[in-house]
Amino acid sequence: MAQAGGFDRSGQDTSIILKDGNLLEVTSVSVSPSVTGTYTAATSGGVISDVTPDYSFTTLAFRTDISDDMALAIIQDQPYGASVSWTDGVTHNPLLGETGLSYNGVKATITSSATTALVSYDLADNITVYGGVKEQSVSASASNPVVGNYTISSNTDSSMGYVLGAAFEKPEIAMRVALTYHSKVGHDLAVVEATAAGAAPSATLSFDTPEAYNLDFQTGVAANTLLFGTIRHVKWTQFALTPSVYKTATGVALKDFSQNPTTYSIGLGRKLNDQWSAAVTYGTEPTTGDDGSALGPTDGYNKIGVGVTYTGEKMSVTLGIQKVNMGDTTIPQKYTEAPSAATPTGRSISKTEMSGNSSLVTAVKFSYKF
Repeated sequence: MAQAGGFDRSGQDTSIILKDGNLLEVTSVSVSPSVTGTYTAATSGGVISDVTPDYSFTTLAFRTDISDDMALAIIQDQPYGASVSWTDGVTHNPLLGETGLSYNGVKATITSSATTALVSYDLADNITVYGGVKEQSVSASASNPVVGNYTISSNTDSSMGYVLGAAFEKPEIAMRVALTYHSKVGHDLAVVEATAAGAAPSATLSFDTPEAYNLDFQTGVAANTLLFGTIRHVKWTQFALTPSVYKTATGVALKDFSQNPTTYSIGLGRKLNDQWSAAVTYGTEPTTGDDGSALGPTDGYNKIGVGVTYTGEKMSVTLGIQKVNMGDTTIPQKYTEAPSAATPTGRSISKTEMSGNSSLVTAVKFSYKF
């Protein structure tokens, strides 16, 4: 489970295509973040309550052999998403010369779903190539009372992308290295923007969800002991939500990224007996040092997790839990107004400090062989 760039949800796992036999996997994930901070005295002052609601999602994956050398996999997941809701502080409109600016009333939701169909082919005993197509759907909505009571809502747009990958294996030492490429996917959302002045005509918001590379590895390091991990690199600078009314009012995008963070995870698994195994994991995304925003109130993370698996004749069940410590960030509160000698465009009036934040992630995975 990844959180790269703050918008990653599923991590786009395709590992089921490299497993053996006919499989059905169902993974349910629940995430309980706690993201808080403080307003400076120059704005509303006081403590900021949790701005990130709990969320959950389910991933489905199916695999079957279609010949001695080929296999088919279908994966349904929610690759990207975001949800913020600010409820503290007193909101004033800086465009009218009011002070005491807060993010009270700022809300945003981005949802996605993707269905990926993959086919693999064994080139040799230790090399497998795979690839396929992906249908991805995205929708978004947001409100920002600080910017003239701005709101935006969209339809759900579906578009196509593709996936390519290759893996090298040495079964005698349980070693596998797999590199998977996910293409960017272009979307054209029909959106309606509105401010206190009224609704703008319906328009099209075009953007790309980013390219991503997953490098997954595992190897036996001792009898019944497995070292495993993932490196995930996402081209987040390819993603920018820039609706025209919001851009005109503020001079900036609703959400974009200036860097392409890479996430790292590593784990150690141990088979305890024929039925039980356990694992510990550690993951990190380095901080970027960039300013935060109301839609991105954290910067990087470190996480540690534990999991146990019970394996029966056909069914296995894995239970896991992770504690994620999210990096601190500072949100400079800036706004754009009509230029004048007294109020130059883009002046900064204060800042908001977000610190000491964490998230608890729990998951259960059912795997059935048939």
